[in-house]
Amino acid sequence: MTKATVRMNKTHIKIVVTVVAALLFIVHQWIRFDTIGLGLLFIAVLPWLSSFLQSAELPGGWKFQFDQVKEEQEKQKYEIERLKFLIEGFVSEDELKHLRKIHSKEPFLVKVDGTTRYFESELRRLRALGLVANPPGKGIRSLLINDGKERDVKEHFYITAKGEEYLRLRNDTTAA
Repeated sequence: MTKATVRMNKTHIKIVVTVVAALLFIVHQWIRFDTIGLGLLFIAVLPWLSSFLQSAELPGGWKFQFDQVKEEQEKQKYEIERLKFLIEGFVSEDELKHLRKIHSKEPFLVKVDGTTRYFESELRRLRALGLVANPPGKGIRSLLINDGKERDVKEHFYITAKGEEYLRLRNDTTAA
């Protein structure tokens, strides 16, 4: 069914509910006027209130949740799930570890060895994404000099505002 057909069906249902409730109200008024009459009048108007109200609760525990609100909530839930997926997959687990270490107060010591090329590519990607930057005269070459000494990555790279925002968003998504 198309959206136009669904809307037309919903409109028809609203009209039927309103007409039936209004007719019952008129019949009821000929007999007597009381809270039942007011209830039927409320039911006659209720379908048209869906564009203004999210839900309605009647005495006796009757509750109406309007479709439009439910549809919007489902759409937002889907969008949130998509964004969460993208945020969590934006960087690899190793890149996330590096980003967190650069952000921490502790030193982030590295030594050039056989795994350095992977570390180098991860740092380059974090920098290309704008999550980290390097001060003038510092960077990957100065960090990865093969002289057997350990170096603190934080002397060669720092986390950017965008990187801090990403970590904040990432922490929010893992907590959810």
